[in-house]
Amino acid sequence: MSVRALPILVVAVFLGLVTWATPGHAEKVKTNQSTKLYSRAGEQSPVLLSVKSGQTVTLLKQDGRWLKVRVGGRTGWIPRSKVDLPEGEDDVARNTRRRPFVDGRGTKRGFGGETGPDDRVGADATGGDDKTAKADAKPGPKADAKADAKAEVKVDAKVDGKPAQAEDPADEDDDKPQVAAKPPAGPADGDRSTRPLAHVARSTPIYDKPERNAGQAFVAEQKTPLYVGRTQGTWTRVSTEEGDTGWIETSKLELAETETPAPAGRTRAIFARARVGGAVINQKLASNGTVMGFPDNYTAASTAITAAVGGSVIYPVKQRLWLGGELDYDFDMATPGIDYLGSKIGFTYHDLDARLLGGYGFPTVLGGTVLFARVGFHYDSFQVDNVADFTKNTARLPSQIVSGPTVGLGAAMPMLGSKIGVAVSVDAIAFGSSVEQTKNLEDGTGPSATAVFASANLMYHLTRKVDLQLAYDLTFESISFTGIAPATSQRGHTGTLPASGTDLYNIVSAGVAYGF
Repeated sequence: MSVRALPILVVAVFLGLVTWATPGHAEKVKTNQSTKLYSRAGEQSPVLLSVKSGQTVTLLKQDGRWLKVRVGGRTGWIPRSKVDLPEGEDDVARNTRRRPFVDGRGTKRGFGGETGPDDRVGADATGGDDKTAKADAKPGPKADAKADAKAEVKVDAKVDGKPAQAEDPADEDDDKPQVAAKPPAGPADGDRSTRPLAHVARSTPIYDKPERNAGQAFVAEQKTPLYVGRTQGTWTRVSTEEGDTGWIETSKLELAETETPAPAGRTRAIFARARVGGAVINQKLASNGTVMGFPDNYTAASTAITAAVGGSVIYPVKQRLWLGGELDYDFDMATPGIDYLGSKIGFTYHDLDARLLGGYGFPTVLGGTVLFARVGFHYDSFQVDNVADFTKNTARLPSQIVSGPTVGLGAAMPMLGSKIGVAVSVDAIAFGSSVEQTKNLEDGTGPSATAVFASANLMYHLTRKVDLQLAYDLTFESISFTGIAPATSQRGHTGTLPASGTDLYNIVSAGVAYGF
C-alpha cells in the first residue's frame, strides 16, 4: 500500500465507524422500566398506549432526551432514560440545552479541574427522574414541548442532507391515537385492547404492499401476535409488538379470542333509514271455476310508488357475538291501479316487520362478515280503494291481511371495500299464519298462508355516519283455503273445489341510512 493511499483508508475507516454507530436504521431495543408512548415528544402530548418494562421496541430516531419508536402497532415517543441503548449509542449527537451551572461548579469548560459538567439533558442531567428534570428545565414544560417540536421538524426535514421521505400514507390511520389524552387506568398492556389481535395458522410471509408480488416485510410465525389494522380489498394491514408492519391476505388471519366484552372499536350500532322507490305488484287466483278472469281464474298487476322507513340497533356482547333488533315499515300505493272493465282499481299495500337478531362475526372474512339468525313477526295489508263500491271496485277484489311469525337468516358484509357494504336476508312464514279477507268478499273458508321474504341491500359509505343505500325486496305469499267461498260471499265463484292464490311484490328503492 502506498503512503499516499494511507490517509484515504484512515478516513474511510473512520466514516464507516461513524456510520455504523449512528442509529439511522431501525433497531430493536428494550425498555428498562414501564413508560408511556406519547404521540409527540413531550409529556403534555396525548398518550397512545402504555409500554411494559423489558418490552422490545423498534428505535426509529433519537431527538434530545426523546426516542421515536414503534411498538404495538403504534409510532410515538418515549423518554430516552426509559430505554437501554446499545453501548456507544448513548453519546450520539442530540438537541441539548447546555447547563452552565450544576451543583455550584464553575461555568468554564475544558479539561482538568476547571471542567464543567458533561452535556446532559432531562433525567440524565440531574441523575433523577423525569419530574426532577422538568423542575430544572427553563422556561417550563410548554416551552420544552415547543422546542422539542421544532427540533423534530428540523431533524425530519433532512436526512444525510436530503429531504426526508414522507411516511407511508397507509400508516396514518394506524398511528393515530385511539385513547384519550388522559392515560387510561389498568395494567400497562391494557391499552393494546384498542386493536384486534390475530395470528396465523402457519409461517406466513407479510408483504410491504397489499399485493402478492410486493417485497416481503417479515415472516409471521404461528405464535406471533399480530395487531389488526385497516383492510384494503382482500388484504389486511398488521403489525407486531416490535413494530414490524405489513400486509397479509385477510383469509389467512385468525382472530384471537379474548375475555374482553367486545372487540376493539366495536360499540352498539344504531341506524335509522329512509328510502323511496317503485314496485310491481301481482295477484293471482286459481280455481276449478268456469270463468276465465275475475273471479275464478285471473292475474292482476299494477305498478306502485314506494316509501320505506326503518331502524335497527345491534350490541356486541362478546368477542364475536352480536344481539339486537330491527323494525321496518314499507308503504306502496298503486299507480295507476288494476285495469278491469274500463276502470282503474286503486289499492295500497302496507308491510310491517319486527325482528330480533343474534349474530356471529367473522372479522377476517369478506370485510368483517356477520351471520344473523332472525326471529320476528310479519304483518301486511292489501287494501282496495272503495272496496264496497262495486262501481269502482269492478272486479270485486277483497282487501286482505296476512300476518304470522317469521324465522330467517341474514348476512352483513359492511366493509367489502373501503366504501362498499352489502347485506342480504331471507325470512319465511312457515306456520302460525293468519289470513283475513273483506267480509262478504271471501275467496273461501279456512284460509292460511306461507310466505318468503328476501332482501338485498347495497351500501355506499358516504361518511362515517351516513350510508347511501340501494335495496331490492321480494315478497312471495301463497294463500290456500280449506273450503269454497261461503254463500254470503259476493265474489261470484263458480268452482266446486277450494281456490288458491299467490301474491308477488317486487320492490326497488334507494335512500339513506344514518348511524348514531
